[in-house]
Amino acid sequence: MALEASDIPKTIRSLGWEPRAIDDRTWRVTLDTSVGIVRIVVRYAGAWLYLSIIPFFEPKSIEQWGGGKYPIGFLGRLLAVNRNLNMVKFALDDDGDVVLKSELPTENLQASELSAALVQLQKTTDQYRQPVREALLDAGRAAANASANPT
Repeated sequence: MALEASDIPKTIRSLGWEPRAIDDRTWRVTLDTSVGIVRIVVRYAGAWLYLSIIPFFEPKSIEQWGGGKYPIGFLGRLLAVNRNLNMVKFALDDDGDVVLKSELPTENLQASELSAALVQLQKTTDQYRQPVREALLDAGRAAANASANPT
């Protein structure tokens, strides 16, 4: 039997996480991890289940970057990371902020598949939050140096 919206909180709890309902189809989980606070949003939208780490970075940790204002070269690096990822991908949200997402079709979706996607989001954040943040800040420094020292 396919997973229903009402099954989602129970599946999240099976991971030892405590979901907070935003509405009857959206839940948020906040985890305190070795790379800081991780906020996972799960939204049931009928044919699709959307899972996101929103925001991927703690806003204060990326200085002036974000909101679609990224230094030259950073988004290309982010896309390159996506080639190495399965089940989850980096994207930009409606505000232009970096998010980590997974989208699952709900037809025949099993609780184990949702659990796997949630765990993959968390593990990918643990693995990539610091290196991707450093790539962003390095690209920012390079852009600042280039504008300060035009050739």
